[in-house]
Amino acid sequence: MNKNAHYRKQLDYYQKEFSAVSRYELAAWQKSYIQRIKEYLLGNDFKNKTLLDIGAGSGYVAVELARYGVNVIACDMSEQAIENLKKYKRQFSLKNLKLLVCKAEDIPLADNSVDYVVVNALLEHIIDEKKAIYKWKKVLRKEGKMLITVPLSLKYVWPFLWLINILYDKRLGHLRRYDLKSLKEKFRLKVFKVFYTGHLVKVLGVIFSELIGTHRFDEFLEKQDSKKQDIQYGANNISVIFQNDK
Repeated sequence: MNKNAHYRKQLDYYQKEFSAVSRYELAAWQKSYIQRIKEYLLGNDFKNKTLLDIGAGSGYVAVELARYGVNVIACDMSEQAIENLKKYKRQFSLKNLKLLVCKAEDIPLADNSVDYVVVNALLEHIIDEKKAIYKWKKVLRKEGKMLITVPLSLKYVWPFLWLINILYDKRLGHLRRYDLKSLKEKFRLKVFKVFYTGHLVKVLGVIFSELIGTHRFDEFLEKQDSKKQDIQYGANNISVIFQNDK
């Protein structure tokens, strides 16, 4: 695969998406993700600690955690994503939010410099995943935690949803999917917590909501999805929190 061509295509896609953003707002699923970060990744002892948000994208993780009181470094290869974050930084007066334009494999931070790492929906896009994982582990301090969220292997997805997911992967530039075993082999860190999202009730609910043009049921769908977060089969995404005990 041509690495430069792949990244140009990815950058063009997301630059266009981020350019269309007119205001900052949180969707129900983003609120759920933030709540899981607060509960499972941060816990109660996060004051004066630093979190690195890799592939910050729409910026909601960086913004919400900075507003929560964590020192946040957000990076993305999309200059538009960082420009949006600059606007949010001013909007919410977030002096504890630092921004970097860089690729996920080439983060210009010193080793052992952050306490938390969040990588949401990014690893599946990266050609040189070994280089990326190596760098992420290097910047993470001892006893630090890293949250990885990726698409779940199709063998755990309901078969009648395979085609939709395959087409979705192709459109977004996903190179691979994962399960807990493959993630453990790649990261070689202690597993602290695992949860699964995007179960059938939520998927069908989202499709129905799109068809009738409403977000009225979003919060309800998230609550139903959360009830199944320990169930692997039938999910569409896997999130793993690793702890660096080395």
